[in-house]
Amino acid sequence: MRSTPFVVVALVALHAACAPAPIAPAACPPTPTCSAVAAPPLPASVTAPPAPVTSAATPAAPPPAEPGPPPPAFQQALDAAARAMATGDTGAADRQLAAAAALAGADAHLAYLVARARAVRFASTGDFESAAAAFVAVMPALARHPELPDEFWSHNAMMMMREAQGDPAAALAENDQATLSAARGAWDPQGRDALAFQKDRWHRAYLTRMLAESRTGSAKQALVQYAQAALDEYRVRGFPDSVAILDAYFAALDGKRNEALAAARRVDPVKDDDLEDLYLVVVGLEAGGDHAAAEAVRRSMRRPGGAGVSRAIMLRWLDVDAKAPQARGFTPWHAGAR
Repeated sequence: MRSTPFVVVALVALHAACAPAPIAPAACPPTPTCSAVAAPPLPASVTAPPAPVTSAATPAAPPPAEPGPPPPAFQQALDAAARAMATGDTGAADRQLAAAAALAGADAHLAYLVARARAVRFASTGDFESAAAAFVAVMPALARHPELPDEFWSHNAMMMMREAQGDPAAALAENDQATLSAARGAWDPQGRDALAFQKDRWHRAYLTRMLAESRTGSAKQALVQYAQAALDEYRVRGFPDSVAILDAYFAALDGKRNEALAAARRVDPVKDDDLEDLYLVVVGLEAGGDHAAAEAVRRSMRRPGGAGVSRAIMLRWLDVDAKAPQARGFTPWHAGAR
């Protein structure tokens, strides 16, 4: 789902939407939609409380200010770590990240930026446990700063890392935590609820359908129903390309070749550069039998680019999917493998 990128270049850039860009939480599609779940309308018999009255004596609280640019020495350490990662010098990257962590001190936002860079460093070498642990270490501090979006984006990134570990149930827990952190948050008062709703419903549909592949009987039936319900909610308020991607994925898992192919072809891989989106386009095209188109998308995904969590995971999944059936591990397409 198009969402926030997680790329080494611009290590400290704030997240924009779900497409590869600066190191930003992944996963996925600029499709964020997760409103911290908008409250249902009040019954007619219930009167909503009046809005608080403000005056010169009691002015409305201003929206929280965004963090300023990091200190120059801190930024220099992150930049040096990015250059070291680009050349595969993990030892130098670790030393620079340690220096940045020391400079961050007790600043929660700077600690988050270091954690994000560390996640890229470890994901690039396939160590997804260490990548996730980098965020786990700073999560308690981030939870004490509802004015920052950092906790939300950390959970968003960890969803993808739990998927990479073959654990969609843990990824769903991260999705829940992201939605809860948005509900507690004070950042982006105008757009936070819509972003949280989109993110929640897209990932809830995707991850629940993925989890269903590891179950049988009534458990699988229920999970497929829950996934479809989340997709139906997302369909109304989400991005058309992101809806098409989920349609392709669901159809591929259901063995509906024609539907998977038609949905995958609704996405233009030239215009959508989010690697998670493109991975699911490949799944839909392959399931639908258009192997040439799928290979063209794979070539596009493998073009040189900045190191990032999403890139590391998606390219790994392409490699796993290409193996003989008996040698495959977990991927969203083969989510029953354990």
